[in-house]
Amino acid sequence: MNYSRAVFSSVRLKKQKHILGDLFLSVKKQVFFIYGVFFLSSFFLVSLFNKLSLHLYINKFHTPFFDFFFKYTTHLGDGIMFGVLVLLFFFINKRMSLVFLTSGVLTLVITHFFKKIIFKGVPRPVGALGEESLYLIKGVKMAYWNSFPSGHTITAFAIFTILCLYFRKSGLQYLWLGLALIAGMSRVYLSQHFWIDIFVGSIVGILIGFVSMGLFCSKKAN
Repeated sequence: MNYSRAVFSSVRLKKQKHILGDLFLSVKKQVFFIYGVFFLSSFFLVSLFNKLSLHLYINKFHTPFFDFFFKYTTHLGDGIMFGVLVLLFFFINKRMSLVFLTSGVLTLVITHFFKKIIFKGVPRPVGALGEESLYLIKGVKMAYWNSFPSGHTITAFAIFTILCLYFRKSGLQYLWLGLALIAGMSRVYLSQHFWIDIFVGSIVGILIGFVSMGLFCSKKAN
């Protein structure tokens, strides 16, 4: 009985690896390149610069257009986006509805684990630097604690990774990646997070997206 279970687990694991490999190869090379530039740039920034100094420098660059733009595009990373997509895909593709539901649960659990248990109380930019030191945008409710990692960024990258994998080999992949990057960078622009928060958040979100998709989808989509 134990031998049969071991064989079954081994076969299942190999199948899962094959599915994840196929999903990985379905992403356009240019999409990998664009995220690779963001990844390497972020790695460079967080490795060489103190997060407080880096944030103060970034915070100097503001325009009325981007104040308005990022104030609203930051909502691309709201948790409610999972609920919207679960309902939407329930009428389009029920399996994808399960993918988004799973991704939402994983995002909630992982984000809570990191922000409220492992890194509880880590100050956000306003908590660490003070309101008087920062350019803040009117109408944006500021958070002070539990900065690492960025939950909005995890959510955005999980959602848009799934959409990238669903619309395989489609030019829409550029749109989904662009929206994820916008949502992440909005958190720094609004002084809700440090750059390292969105950098790590993007990695966690991508992993959640791949795992969620791999659990339910073995057939090619669009």
